[in-house]
Amino acid sequence: MRWRVVKRVPFNEVRERVIRLEHKYGDRFQQLHEEFVAGRMPRDRFDDYVEWSSMIHSLRAAGEGEDFDYYAEEDLALTPEEFESLTPKRLQLLNYLADEHVSSINELANHIGRDVKNVYGDLQILEHLGFLRLVKEGRSLVPELLVQEVTILLG
Repeated sequence: MRWRVVKRVPFNEVRERVIRLEHKYGDRFQQLHEEFVAGRMPRDRFDDYVEWSSMIHSLRAAGEGEDFDYYAEEDLALTPEEFESLTPKRLQLLNYLADEHVSSINELANHIGRDVKNVYGDLQILEHLGFLRLVKEGRSLVPELLVQEVTILLG
């Protein structure tokens, strides 16, 4: 079973991806753009060009004071064990975080009526799977949902 996710990519990871593309193609984004406009772009470069272009636009917008938002569609390879770790309670956490912002794990646990220690353990597993990240804000860890959409591909 394959999974495809639409995932918010953090600023530092976008910078790393841009650097990888710069190493792969040299500093030739403009050349790729000209190939694209002229309809001469080889198929094997098209996906890199589209991603690079989108990331550059997001980084520029952030540099001009706008909120940074970059989303990418990615395949998510889950082992059978990882798939089984997506329990109903963990899916409930993802669903809640999709609708509500919380300022701490304690707040999240209180809202859903669960023990803080169990919620924290579930969040660590979801972070390991790439569905969210735990961000340190002051003395609190704040769960930040990364995945906006999940598609299961059969066959």
